[in-house]
Amino acid sequence: MEAVLIDPSKKGAEKFYLGTVPTPRPSDGEVLVEVKAVALSAWEKGFVQNNDPRSLARRTRRRAVGLGLEFAGVVRSDSRCFTRGQRVLGGPHLTKGEKSLAQYVAVREEYLAELPDSLGFAQAAALPIGAETALTGLDKAAVGSGDRVLVVGASGGVGVYAVQIAAALGAEVTAIGGRNSAPRLKELGATTVHTYRDTSFEDLTHTYDIVLDLSGRLRFGQVTKKLTRTGTFVNVNPHKDLTGLAASLFGRRKAPFIYVPHSSAAAQTRILDMVARGELTPVVEAVHDITQFRAAFTDLTRNERFGKIVISY
Repeated sequence: MEAVLIDPSKKGAEKFYLGTVPTPRPSDGEVLVEVKAVALSAWEKGFVQNNDPRSLARRTRRRAVGLGLEFAGVVRSDSRCFTRGQRVLGGPHLTKGEKSLAQYVAVREEYLAELPDSLGFAQAAALPIGAETALTGLDKAAVGSGDRVLVVGASGGVGVYAVQIAAALGAEVTAIGGRNSAPRLKELGATTVHTYRDTSFEDLTHTYDIVLDLSGRLRFGQVTKKLTRTGTFVNVNPHKDLTGLAASLFGRRKAPFIYVPHSSAAAQTRILDMVARGELTPVVEAVHDITQFRAAFTDLTRNERFGKIVISY
């Protein structure tokens, strides 16, 4: 089958090429899916920006297909939970097995949810990991009606869903996003919007019940002064702030550990229910045909993206 592969000897988007690898054979508990669309994320951005041949060689030798953590497609093998022809969305495991930027992927059944006919493949591919990460973080923070929620990095592939989900749960949402993102973030449910160019985190004068940092730049120690007495700091890169995680164990303000290694059927069903109720909308910045895959990777590195970059088959 055809797949997007990586040449460690090249740099930037030029390191990606269309090659051929064996079609996967699903093992027990897995299903074979013909991939129709793949959303790009920080995982792929890391490969674009990594121009160290030795590092890339180490990262690519473990699996044939190393790109694509969220996708939508059509089931091509019968299993306990799915039959051929069903439309599905989901995402493979972050650290185990093959990824999905290929014609086919074999993925565990419990990582998938059935896709309704009302949602196109490109829209669906933009949901699994981004929306589930936002949902998991807000669940951990126990966000509720009337809470004041700050989303830092609100215009990215997770942030656009954090804003919508928090608003749907009745929170008052303040968002910090890209330069031209304010009108669209307000459409998604943010009450107040700041941009990185006009407002820094330190400039904010209010306190919040939940601070959700999707930029990866904030630490628990600097966020506590912006939290209410029992506020929660949600960091999508908790491994970068282990000191803060430890400190949160001994105070009223909390910093729960957030880690989403793969999509889950239960979370995806909740997300699709929110879409059906009009509470959540897939946010896609651009859709590139598979023949234009390098343009998609180039788009991924732009600072002014809003939502997901999708590659479509």
